[in-house]
Amino acid sequence: MSLESESMRLFIGIPVSLRTLRAVAGAATLIKEQSTAAKMDLRWVAPARYHVTLSYLGWVKPEVVPAIRDRVQRAIVGHKPFEMRCRDLGGFPSIDKAQVLWAGIDDGAGSLAALAGSVSAAMVELGFPAESRAFHPHLTMARCKGAPDLTKLVQSVPAHVFSKSAVESLLLYKSSVESETSEYEKIASWRLE
Repeated sequence: MSLESESMRLFIGIPVSLRTLRAVAGAATLIKEQSTAAKMDLRWVAPARYHVTLSYLGWVKPEVVPAIRDRVQRAIVGHKPFEMRCRDLGGFPSIDKAQVLWAGIDDGAGSLAALAGSVSAAMVELGFPAESRAFHPHLTMARCKGAPDLTKLVQSVPAHVFSKSAVESLLLYKSSVESETSEYEKIASWRLE
C-alpha cells in the first residue's frame, strides 16, 4: 500500500470573507476572458476554495490529526483576531513567467506572519519539515501552463484592493485531487481568542 492510500493530504489555512471572495472572483473573471482570447492555458481555482495557507503539511496519517489539533491550539494562544486586506495581483515565480496567478494579502501589521510562524513552529515540533521559502500570504487564483506573461492581463483589472477579511479562525483542510481540480474538506478548526 502506498503512503498516499493510507494518508490524507493536509494543510492549515484561513478562510476569506465572502466580500473578498466575490471581489477576487470578479477580477478572475475579467482575466479569464482575456486569457481565453489570448489562448493561454490557465486552470482556475473555484472561488469557494480561496484561502490563505499558513502551513502545508503534506501526506499525514489519520492518527497524527489529534496531535496536530493539540499543537495548533497551544500555538495560537496569545494571538488575537485581526483583519487582513487582500490586494494586488502577482505571480509565482514572477508575473512575466507565471506558474501561479495570485491575489496578495497585505500583512502590514505582521499579525498574519506571526500567526503563520507560530503554527509552522508547532508543526516542526511534531516532525513536519520547516518551510524553506519565506511566508508570502496569498490566494491562489489560477495555475498556469507554459509560464505565460500575465503582466498586461493583471494591469487590466481596475482595482487592486479587493477587501478585508476578519481572521478569527484557522482550519485544517484535507485536500484531494479530483481530475484537474482539488477538493477541500474541513476536518478541524481553531478560534483565535
